Amino acid sequence: MKTLEQPILSTSPEPGHALTNVLTFGRFVELLREEEDYWPGEQHNTKLTITRLRKIFYDQWGWNSELIRGAAKVEGRYLVTIVDDPVTEVVNGATVCHSKPLRRYEDNEYQPKHRTITYRPDDRVFGNSRVGKTPFIYQDDHQEVRLPEGFYCDIAHILAGLDAFNHPQIVTPLPPFLTFAARLFPHVDSNMDIVTWLGDIASSSGDFFFDYLKHNKKPLTTEQEQQYINQDAPGSDMLGDIDPYVIKAHYDVASEKGRRFTDILLDYYSPDNPHRRRRTSIYCEQIGLKGWNGERFSNEKAWLAFYERHLRFNTCFQVFSLTNEKLRSVWLPAVVWFGWYKDVLKFELLLEIFLKALKENIKRES
Repeated sequence: MKTLEQPILSTSPEPGHALTNVLTFGRFVELLREEEDYWPGEQHNTKLTITRLRKIFYDQWGWNSELIRGAAKVEGRYLVTIVDDPVTEVVNGATVCHSKPLRRYEDNEYQPKHRTITYRPDDRVFGNSRVGKTPFIYQDDHQEVRLPEGFYCDIAHILAGLDAFNHPQIVTPLPPFLTFAARLFPHVDSNMDIVTWLGDIASSSGDFFFDYLKHNKKPLTTEQEQQYINQDAPGSDMLGDIDPYVIKAHYDVASEKGRRFTDILLDYYSPDNPHRRRRTSIYCEQIGLKGWNGERFSNEKAWLAFYERHLRFNTCFQVFSLTNEKLRSVWLPAVVWFGWYKDVLKFELLLEIFLKALKENIKRES
């Protein structure tokens, strides 16, 4: 019987992303550098730059109110709009996508909203000449790039992880003034975890759940589950979730008078960078896996127990935020919180296959 696998290092784009729309790492860094230069005199404020770059790709209400509250008041360059239908344009006979789908469910049916960004009328570079137009950096899912080493990586995930690292907080549905009571309710200790790897794994678990309910509680096949994993947590996303932990361990990303962020990226992805060549080992250390003996970690059991609980809470939050109906948006997260449908949500299995993939990659680094 086929077993599930969690991709991490992928030599092809994520499902549904056309190869013709994938930029090289070098080209994407050029675009990021243009965004850095939009704010003259502030390019070396590494911390602020990371927030501004992150907000190009992730800046809807939940990011400011729940996930990275410390950066909520930082204004980005572009206007963010959530619309019902995808925004596309035909250019020279080719369809260009100007929006990104945001997962939403109604009556267990996938009914996404769509996020678009456009130039403001007072853009300091283009004035009002590009009002209503989408910048090239955001079109066609350009945040997934091909690295010089041949792997595909979602650079926006790196930005999200580092911004959360710079603005750490516990993630809880409680308002900020009640955070002291968070441990009495579903919570995730690290917002960096929830905006990176843990959140992507929770997306797979949540889609298992919605699919199960949609089809009258018919169990998913292994092939269906793998399809959701490939869709919700593809290798390019997971690599983009791992690399911010390595970068923050070896570069000063919180400096207000530091290196340009694009220079940090260029250094990290240079051919002989020793940190990137040990990325999986460093990442595992950063998320609390200890005592590697060549085959396993000494604290695997405790690590899995800790993160199974946090994955359950993370999935609660996702189910709440993705459900359009008010009553169901309370009831569905509640059944996840209280541990129902564990055989469907498969928290432990999803963490185990992720851990297995990490261990396989560490062995290749040795």
